[in-house]
Parts: sequence; structure tokens; C-alpha cells
Amino acid sequence: MNFPQNFKLFFPKRNLCNNRSYLIKLILVAVFLLSYHTFLLAQTWIKIDSIFSSSGVIVNSFSAPGFCDLDGDGDFDLILGNTSLNRIKYFKNIGTKTSPKFFEDTLMFASIYAGGYAGTNSSYPATCDLDGDGDFDLIISGYNGMLFYKNIGDSTFAVWQKIDTIFQNVNTQIGTDAKPAFADLDADSDLDLLVGIGESLFGGPTAGITLGFRNIGTKFNPIFSKDNSLAANIPDAGLNSYPAFADLDADGDYELLIGRDLSSFLYYANTGGPTNPIWTRNTTRFAGVETKTYWKNPTFCDLDGDGDFDLVYGTSDGTLYFYKNTGTPTSPEFQYDPNYFTVIRIEGGASTVCLADFDNDGDFDLLSGDWLGKFQYFRNDGNKSYPNFKKTETIFTNIDAGSYSTPVFVDIDDDGDYDIVSGALNGKIYCYINNGMFFTLNTTLFGFINILGRSSPTFVDIDNDGDLDLLIAAELPANIQFFENDGYNNFTQNNSLIANVIQPRDAHPVFADVDNDFDFDLILGGIDGEIVYYENTGTKFNPAWERNDTFFANVKVKQHAAPGFADLDGDGEKDLVLGEYDGNFTFYKNMLTTSVVNYYVRASEDFLLSQNYPNPFNPLTKIRYSIPLGKNYNNPYRMIDGSLKVYNSLGQEVATLFSGTVRPGTYEVDFNASVYDLPSGVYYYVMVLTDGYTETKKMVLLR
Repeated sequence: MNFPQNFKLFFPKRNLCNNRSYLIKLILVAVFLLSYHTFLLAQTWIKIDSIFSSSGVIVNSFSAPGFCDLDGDGDFDLILGNTSLNRIKYFKNIGTKTSPKFFEDTLMFASIYAGGYAGTNSSYPATCDLDGDGDFDLIISGYNGMLFYKNIGDSTFAVWQKIDTIFQNVNTQIGTDAKPAFADLDADSDLDLLVGIGESLFGGPTAGITLGFRNIGTKFNPIFSKDNSLAANIPDAGLNSYPAFADLDADGDYELLIGRDLSSFLYYANTGGPTNPIWTRNTTRFAGVETKTYWKNPTFCDLDGDGDFDLVYGTSDGTLYFYKNTGTPTSPEFQYDPNYFTVIRIEGGASTVCLADFDNDGDFDLLSGDWLGKFQYFRNDGNKSYPNFKKTETIFTNIDAGSYSTPVFVDIDDDGDYDIVSGALNGKIYCYINNGMFFTLNTTLFGFINILGRSSPTFVDIDNDGDLDLLIAAELPANIQFFENDGYNNFTQNNSLIANVIQPRDAHPVFADVDNDFDFDLILGGIDGEIVYYENTGTKFNPAWERNDTFFANVKVKQHAAPGFADLDGDGEKDLVLGEYDGNFTFYKNMLTTSVVNYYVRASEDFLLSQNYPNPFNPLTKIRYSIPLGKNYNNPYRMIDGSLKVYNSLGQEVATLFSGTVRPGTYEVDFNASVYDLPSGVYYYVMVLTDGYTETKKMVLLR
């Protein structure tokens, strides 16, 4: 692989032979760079979590949060367990210790799952320095017991090595659904263990009890022996026990909070001391915590950097709740703060996607169905370049299409406003006509249609005759149906218009011109979370379908993908939003910036240097630029000389992003400030072309 000419790596001089962890770091950095470079070259769709999560954290069902400074940069990163994804997630804190913002780093735990999911866990992650070497080790508990991953890297760059001996004795006593919590409960400078017992699949201890294991080894070589005196006075918590420790009153010992498969916590003050804990029930300290969710899984962390412990807990639907400590380090008071971990998602699950400007304000709003059959509407309070979705009550909130609704906006009566057509679990199609003040069910227009299970409609003028035709995907591939519109909303089945199309099971279809060749392509999300793409290789008057398995190869969700397309960032390309069974929405930015159609390169008529995105940034940002054909050029492949460089506030050049010749088209370059070891501040990027074009834009790096 050849790196760009300006690509440089800077390493400090040191004796590499005497520093094993540094050698490991160098090797892994090299592997990362090679993989990431290849990834960028091949990728059309870039996943950006911040569109539907202001914190950058996307959750999964039965979330189990934990925090630690895993990269040694002075703030808390998030490790998130779950029972639906089969792997834990790592979210690096790219904000600060007082104002966290997170970015998912899929490489952190990639080595743990490199061989597949067999023999791994994802339910309950925990971090602690279990071997006394000054960095965080990782324990993941779940179906396969407690698994120990020793950090053989260092406190700034973790490298995981699985060691099976540490918890062999413990695993024979805890079943297959146990959550661990570590603390020095006897003040002997090593970590002891409490284990909350869950509902084991194949027998085990009583679900809801809490077991104690004393460390009879050392801080460097732990040996855990069952000792229930550490868990004395802790009764059965219910179906599950999820313990968490923190010194909430700053008296030098640990207090204990137990989450459970109910809507409340059990809190125990330590009335013994640092060497001999006595757990005494306190019913008031967390009495103000909400009670509408169950399966509360707690952890403590000073997430706002004010010197006291805050409370974060996960729930059954994955939502993370943040309770800020508004008291003091010795007298805590906990108050819910909705500004942390807000995620735009469907309550209950089974989200679908339809994007349209329902409120007629110039940007795309979002409509979704849910598993109860309701319609959930998210108004875009941003603009056509920067979406900001907010769940909003509307005049169709009370409409009920039955279980697993799949609504789409469509002006079916051609009166200038959006009506709604929805499928449902029963296989029927429901049409709701917009009368301005309310929606009225029309039972005749599509009343004759029943595809016998999980209907999902989408509309398109597939033959370019000026009216909307209808495709309905189904639970079973054989039941997909296409209906041609005669121009008067009389729909006749004509499956010849989808010849060669084989839908995945439980498909959600949508038509969009994703390859920019001026006809509609067909995209179907399926039950396995993947995308099936049929490229229209015919014309806009006479479609022909050819399956293409590469265009969406890097796009996948866990289960029941439901795609929708719209230009959400104002760059002229159709971006992708995927709904899925757990209620989440995932945004994929379209990176197809240059298209070749019939050997013709489409480019803008003017030079264009766009504002970097995101801005401010840390440490990654993207810069887009366009090179025009030129009005006096007949050769679309003419070359032009130019450069794109970055300067600091003193006018000193700090990076060259490209320098040389370039063909007309639209391009995007990634700028990583970490490669150049740049501090926070204002920077300028300047494009200079030999045609006399020069433009400068400002960007802000916030470390």
C-alpha cells in the first residue's frame, strides 16, 4: 500500500528493545492505520452517531454502563454492555472531563471478538487494575461466566490478553448471568468481589441474591474465595442483582447500590468501616429516582468533573439515565439531568423510516412506526444542512394501525399535503387522508390488499408516467406485490415491474436514486439487519433490476433494517437512515462524492471549498472541495494543479492535505490533528489552484 506523499508518522526516540508495551503499541498503530486507510478508500457510507444521539452514544437493549479513563487522557470513557449485540461497545470521550462527548471506537475491543462470538460475553463489563500494574484490566461477565482480559499494553493504550485462570473457581458458583463489582472491602490493598446473581439458563444460584468473594491472594496475584460475610444482610433483590460500589459520603469506605429487575434500587450504607463492611438499608437516598423503567443497572462516576460521584444506570430498552450529584462529596443529592445520553429512538421498538418535509419548513422530518402500531413523529428543528430531530406530538399521534406499523408520508390525493399509508403485522394496508385538522381512515383505496403478514409499503413513479405506483414488501419473499397506478388511483397488481427482485424476509422497501443515474433503485432492509440493493440498470421508463451486494456492504444493524433516504446534510447526496427492531435510528452519511455516468464526470461549474465537518473537531474532521469542468472545457478529464494546506494562527504551515494534479470532480479529505500533534486552537485551510482560484476557511480544534 502506498500512503499519500504528505503522510507522516512521528515517534519519539527511545530504546524500543527495552519497552515491550511500546513495541506492541507501534505494531497495533501500524495495523490500525493500514486498516483505516483501506476502510476509508472502500467506504461509501460513514456511520455518524451524533445525528440521533447528541452525546454520541447509541444504546442497545439491557444496557450495562461502566466508566474509566481507558486511554489515559484525563477524562472518563464509556464501556457499554448489552444482551442484544453480542459484543460490548467502547465510546471514547472526545470532550473533556467536565463536558463529555463520546465517539464509538470499534477497534478497542475488536481483538476480543476477532474469532467470532463463541466463548465471549457482552452482558456486564467491568474495569479495574486487577493485577496491580497501574493500568485497567477488563472483566466481561455473562453466559460464559466471568472472563478476564489482562491489559498487556499500558494506561494509555490497552492491549487485551485473555487469561482463563483468575475466575475458574468463581465461575463454578455464579451461573451464567452474574454481574461483578470490585472494591477493597477489607482495606488490605487488594480488590475483593461481590457478584449479583441473575437468571441462569441452565441452573445456578437463586436469581437475585448477592455473593461475596474475598481476595486471599495479593493485589498482583488475586485469588478469590467465597466469603458471604462480605454480603451479609443483603437480601434477595428479586430476579436479578446488579451491585455497584462508591464512597458516596467520602468517609473512606464503600457504599453499595443494587439494581434489579424491578423499577427501584436497593441502597446500603456502610455502617461498619473500611475493614469490615456492615450493610444497612437506607430507603431515602435514591427514593427520587424515576420508577417507570425496570432492569436498572447502575454505576457511579464523576462524569461532570465537579469532585463527587454521579449516578448512571442502564435499563431494559437500553436508555441511559444520568442523575447528577447536586449535593457535596460528603452529602450527596441526586437529580435527573436529561441533557446527558439523550437518544432519538422509538419507545418500545420496531422503528421504521420515512423522511419528508411534513411541516413545510425546508428540511426533512422523520416518521416511524412501532411495535404497538402507533405513529411516532420527529420534527427536524435544525435545517437542511444540520438536522436536529425532536420527538413531537402531532395530529396523528392517536392513530393505530395495529401491531408493527410501517407508515410513509405520501400525497396520495394530490392536494398538496402529506397523507399517510401504513402496513401492519396483519398484512393489510391502511390509508389516512390528511384533512388539515385531522386524518381520516380511507378503507376503500387499498382495502382489497392483504399480503398475509407484515406489510411494508413504499411509493414510486417507476414508469415515469406522472403518478405514484405502490410496492408492498411482505413477511415472506413470495408475497411481495407491486401495484401499477392508472393515473386515477386505481391500482392493479403487476409484478412484472419487479421481475428478478427477491426480497429478504420481513423486508422494508424504499426507492431512491442512490447511484445518481437519474432513475430509481430499490433498497430493501431485511430481518437480519442487512441491506439488499437492486440497481436499476434499465431506464426511468422501463426498469430492469440487477442485484448489487457491494454498494451497501458496510451497512448493517442488528435486526430488522428499515431504510430511508434524504439529503440530510445539504451536500446534494442522499444520506441513509436505518431503523431497527430495538428502536434505534442509525445515520449513514453518503460519501459518493464523484459519479461517473456514461463516461461523463459530473462536477460543479464553480470551484468550491466547503466548510469542514464537524467544526469544532477533535481530532478528526473532513474537508470537501470541488474542481469544475469549466465552461470552456470540452475534456472532462483535464487535469489541474493545486494544493490544499493547513496553517496555524501564526501563518505557519502545519499540514499538506494534497499537492499536485487533480481531475474535475468532488472530493473529500480527512484531516487528523493527532497525526501532526496539534494543540487546541484556530487553524486555516487554504486551497490554491493554477486557474487563479484561492480560498481560505477557518476551523477550530478543541482538545
